[in-house]
Amino acid sequence: MRWVAGLAFLFALYLGAAHLSGGAFPTLGLPIGGDRALLRQTTDAFIEDIKFKDFKKAASYHAPDKRDAVDIPFLIERLFVQKPESLDIMSYEIMMSEIDSTNMRGRVKSNIKVKNLAVGEIREQELMLFYHRDSVDAPWYMELESSLRQLSGDKQKKH
Repeated sequence: MRWVAGLAFLFALYLGAAHLSGGAFPTLGLPIGGDRALLRQTTDAFIEDIKFKDFKKAASYHAPDKRDAVDIPFLIERLFVQKPESLDIMSYEIMMSEIDSTNMRGRVKSNIKVKNLAVGEIREQELMLFYHRDSVDAPWYMELESSLRQLSGDKQKKH
């Protein structure tokens, strides 16, 4: 019977570590890890959507009022400097998930191994995705659109 208690203790310790890691450790399908785990899962789903060229689904991670205007193929081309149809995402790994002190902004860093199908070149690239929400109880939304578009400076300010 002691070994059962010891095993239960080790399992609880592991689940605690998985929760504190923000879902970095496998969670056996349990909803632990909090918002950091949710952002990891969202990033994982987003990269998978890009990998399988489901750009409509990839746009769905933006705020509802921005989804129709998000041009995912254009943004992917800006990010990887190649046309999406010549991009093969071979593998990826979520490196870290972080939420700021206000619990309103988050970011997830991943490493992506891609192949340029046109020339056969393989390279690894880091990708940082940013998220925001309007309140602590509100859903998280990606901000890929605004971070990859060309922005013009404010003409009222010095450059």
